[in-house]
Amino acid sequence: MTNSILIVGHNQGWNLEGSYGRAFEKLGWQIHFWDPGKALSRVARGSRVGRLFSNFINVEPWVRKANLDFLLVAQRVKPNLVLVIGTEGIRAGTLGQLRAQMPATVLYCLFPDTPHNLVPDRIQALPMFHRVLTVSTAWADSFRRLGAERVDHLPLAADTDLHYPIDGIEANGNQHDVAFIGNWRPEREAFLEALGEFDLCIWGSNYWKRNTMKTSKLPSRWQGRQVVGPEFARACAETRILLNIIDGVVWPGPNMSTFEQPACRAFSLVSRTPTVNDIFEEGNTIECFASVDEARDKINFYLRNDSARTRIAERAYELVANGGHTYFDRAKQMLGWLAEDQA
Repeated sequence: MTNSILIVGHNQGWNLEGSYGRAFEKLGWQIHFWDPGKALSRVARGSRVGRLFSNFINVEPWVRKANLDFLLVAQRVKPNLVLVIGTEGIRAGTLGQLRAQMPATVLYCLFPDTPHNLVPDRIQALPMFHRVLTVSTAWADSFRRLGAERVDHLPLAADTDLHYPIDGIEANGNQHDVAFIGNWRPEREAFLEALGEFDLCIWGSNYWKRNTMKTSKLPSRWQGRQVVGPEFARACAETRILLNIIDGVVWPGPNMSTFEQPACRAFSLVSRTPTVNDIFEEGNTIECFASVDEARDKINFYLRNDSARTRIAERAYELVANGGHTYFDRAKQMLGWLAEDQA
């Protein structure tokens, strides 16, 4: 019988669900997806208005009916592992019913976010999983206190099908000295405003146009859209220094960019945190900052020292792409735990 995994989440191809799906397929597993959002949209009453309403308000009868579809899918595919990305849209009672109906199936929750973003229905689901996987060791204790049976550390990583070096891009009018790829937040706006003297490029949602202060110069640096997958790789190739600002919401990280930028052989200048320094070596495979002034000094230094910048970028690439920090590596780790839990 073919080994199979049921991934619960929204597979967009370039996101975490898609990356894990590809990784498990490379390891010979059959992958199925169940999307809570799409299931809820199918059962929401009131046509388009009902579907829109269900995105913001938890209507328990609709959620329960959508979760029944999950049980039916699980019974049909009989997965060895159910991997829930997040916990959004999956009920604790539904997971309890699955454990009763299919006791041989192992349930993992991979929560790729900070405990700050846990809401009550997500917290209620935590005890139903055989393992909860957290992307930062700093958050493990919080998940245990909130009821998780077992918590393990499984960091984010790079998807080398999406994040890879693009060579041969010449320094020209399209190349920038410094870039930031990510969402707008007020603290990020303040940080980047203080670096306004540099040739700065920003990729992200239109919040960089809508939410910045009227006096801000950052909207003029915004490139008009988000970049993912190959576009992300190209943005890295066209930039000498990539900033990665780990703010208070996701501190201490590491966040996705911590792995994705090095996988593109980009030079990363990252907020200094204990968890980043647990994986990378400052001055060797990464460079860090703790303040705007330190970031400014390092930007100036590495813009003048191409060889030092290139050397760190190359070592960071080797660490991430060939040193055990891809989703293929993370999937193998997860299957190792699965073998233990099935024994």
